[in-house]
Amino acid sequence: MILSILGSKITSIAISNFNERITVKSIFLKISILFYLISPGPCMAEEDFSKELIKANPLSSNLFMLEGAGGNIIALLGQEGTLLVDDDFAQMANKLNAQLVELGGASPRFIINSHFHYDHTGGNEVFGKSATIISALAVRDRLQQEQLLWKELHPPVPAQALPLITFEQSIVLHLNKEEIRAVHYPHGHTDGDTVVYFQHAKVVSMGDLYFAGMYPIFHPEHGGSLDGYVKNIGEVLKATTVDTKFVPGHGPLRTKRDLERYYQMILSSIATVQNGIRNRHSLEQIQKEGLAKECEPFSHGYLSTDRWIALLYANLKSKK
Repeated sequence: MILSILGSKITSIAISNFNERITVKSIFLKISILFYLISPGPCMAEEDFSKELIKANPLSSNLFMLEGAGGNIIALLGQEGTLLVDDDFAQMANKLNAQLVELGGASPRFIINSHFHYDHTGGNEVFGKSATIISALAVRDRLQQEQLLWKELHPPVPAQALPLITFEQSIVLHLNKEEIRAVHYPHGHTDGDTVVYFQHAKVVSMGDLYFAGMYPIFHPEHGGSLDGYVKNIGEVLKATTVDTKFVPGHGPLRTKRDLERYYQMILSSIATVQNGIRNRHSLEQIQKEGLAKECEPFSHGYLSTDRWIALLYANLKSKK
C-alpha cells in the first residue's frame, strides 16, 4: 500500500455572516439559524438500535454501499485490508463488522471520516483500537472538544476514536487496486467535510454535502455555511463524469443527474427567498407563496419546505 499526501494548504472560504458587526438583530438571526437546524433533529440518546440492520448494496466487485442506522457507509474490501468511509453509530459496530465478514472482508484497516457528526463517526471508538482513522484536521479538532449536536451535549471522544492521520487539502490512498482520493471541502455542512473519490470504480462518497431526496442542512455552529455548501457541490460536479455513482450521506444511491437536480433545487430555493426579501416580504409571506414546484418532492426527511425557507431566510437576512 502506498500512502501519499498532497501538500499545499487550502484557503479557507470567508463566511461573511460570521465577520459582520455584532448587533442585536444579527444575533437574533444567528439564533434563528441554529433553531431551525437543531429543532427537527432526533435525540440519539433515546434511540433503540436493537432492530437496526446493515444493508449492503454492491457498487463494484469489491466496493459496497452500506446502509445502517446512521449515515451511509462505503466499504472497500480486498487482500490488502478493508477501508471504510464512515462507520455509523458506536452501537452499530458489531453489526457493521458482521456484515463486512459476510461480504468476504474483515474488520476495517482504514477508516475515512467524512465529517465529525456522530452518526458517521460513532464506530471510531470501537474500530479505532485496531484501524487507522483518517480525516480532515478540523474533524480531529471537533472530536477532541465538547460539541452540541441535535440538542445533545457530546463530550470529547476517547483517544482511540481520534483520527491518527489528518490533512488540510487532500490525501490519496492506493489499496486493493483502487485509488482513493479524499478531498477536504470546508465550510459546507461543517468545517471538516471530506468527499471521497474512488477513481477506478467512479464512485463518490459525498457525506452530508448530499441529503438525497431531502433539503440540505448546514451547521453554522460547526463551521458550515450556505455559501460553502453550494460552492462545494458545484466543485464536485465539475470534478466528476456523467457515469459517476454518488453515495449521499443520507438517502439512496444517486446518479450525477440526481446531484445536478439537487444543486439546481438549492439555487432555485435561494433565488426565490432572495427575491422575497428584495420585495420586503415577510418570512410568512414567502412560506405561503412557496418554492418552485420541482422543490416540493424534497420536503421530507429532516426539513419541511417551510423550515427550509426559514433557514434560508434567516441566513440571507443575516448576510444582508
